[in-house]
Amino acid sequence: MPVQSTLTADEKNKLKAAIVPTGKIQTAALARIYFAHPDPNSWSYGGLQGALAFVMDNNKNTFFLRMVDLVGTRGVIWEHELYEGFEYFQDRLFFHSFPGDKCMIGLVFAEESEAKIFFKKVTKRKDTKSKPAKAPSTKKTSSNKSGKIDKSLISGPTEGSFKHVGHMGYDSEKGFVSSGVDPSWNTFLTDLESHGIDHELINQNMDFIKDFVRDAQKTAAATTAPPAAKKKKPPPPAPRRNV
Repeated sequence: MPVQSTLTADEKNKLKAAIVPTGKIQTAALARIYFAHPDPNSWSYGGLQGALAFVMDNNKNTFFLRMVDLVGTRGVIWEHELYEGFEYFQDRLFFHSFPGDKCMIGLVFAEESEAKIFFKKVTKRKDTKSKPAKAPSTKKTSSNKSGKIDKSLISGPTEGSFKHVGHMGYDSEKGFVSSGVDPSWNTFLTDLESHGIDHELINQNMDFIKDFVRDAQKTAAATTAPPAAKKKKPPPPAPRRNV
């Protein structure tokens, strides 16, 4: 059963008059706009309320969020373009948020049912602008003739995979061979060779490689993750009919 809109017939006419000449309305709902400014950890009401529409702008060939004044005759009183990579979050059923140009922006809906439809429409949108094809990434190879391994080429096996081994070396038929060592070491050593490092040079520097990776793993283990950012509490739902 379709959800009944909270917009009256007169409000829908105002919305269409402001939007339809240049765009197509995907969905619309009663809402208020909040900003995480000047305090980024709390929401402040921006004084903007009305019919919030998710719109495809035919002239600019892109999506917009646009708010239309329902009390007066000002038409569109706020808009925000859904640029490439635009992120849209559902913090609560009635509260959505997204990054603005200078701060986070929050949308408080009068009805949860309309908010649910709005979120689905925005997040399921199809980008209309063609994206340029990405050039295939290539790794720059380097050759070292000085007799030393360049540390910048050593990313190392996964943390905790280092083990003392009785043998790690190079076989002319099998390539790099080892016994009693994590398989990621073989991948790692082969990767060094793919960067132009001669296998004999790797053999000569095997102790250096193991010591370097061991020290790097100790440093990584000692690094603590930064504390999670404090999440802002959403404002209360917008009034249902006094918007």
